[in-house]
Amino acid sequence: MLPERLKIKLESLAPGTRAQVTDLTGTQDHFRAVVVSPAFAGKTRIEQHRMIMLLMKPELDSNDVHALTLETSVPE
Repeated sequence: MLPERLKIKLESLAPGTRAQVTDLTGTQDHFRAVVVSPAFAGKTRIEQHRMIMLLMKPELDSNDVHALTLETSVPE
């Protein structure tokens, strides 16, 4: 998966969501994503990560994304 496609997918989580995606290995299946979303308000870090993993389930199941390191937060 191209980092740009992953960014678009992550930003579809909720209006106002912004993501920065880095390909960690150059193989287009190991990524680091920084996701800032108002949808995370009032949620624990675990809940935030579960939201992302649920969104990414098809890509994870198909191995289009093999590894995804996350940093999540609420906009300031």
